[in-house]
Amino acid sequence: MARILIVDDDRALLLILSEYLRDHGFELELAYSAAQARHYLERSACDAILSDFKMPGESGLDLLGHVSSRYPGLPFIMMTGCSTPMLKEAAMKMGGSGYVVKPFRLRDLVGTLETILGFSI
Repeated sequence: MARILIVDDDRALLLILSEYLRDHGFELELAYSAAQARHYLERSACDAILSDFKMPGESGLDLLGHVSSRYPGLPFIMMTGCSTPMLKEAAMKMGGSGYVVKPFRLRDLVGTLETILGFSI
């Protein structure tokens, strides 16, 4: 079972994502900020990170930079409501594994996770 760290300041979205992904066989950890996510990563492991781009304080791009430098190879999927080619390009150049634009279909997100993790739930 894959353990996913979801990082988003939108608690309602976290609840929806966590219920759906748990129902589809994922173990989840939740963080409401990049700082909480870094703290989690210092003490625990995960198989992938699903992070919002726009959050108070540090952005998802800031978190991606941290993850890419400290945990190379850890799959990182950026979620954003502001889809721009420059943001997608920046995220992929920094080591991002995937990019999803809100609103997205939950079943498509599961497919993206399965593809990035290399298995089917």
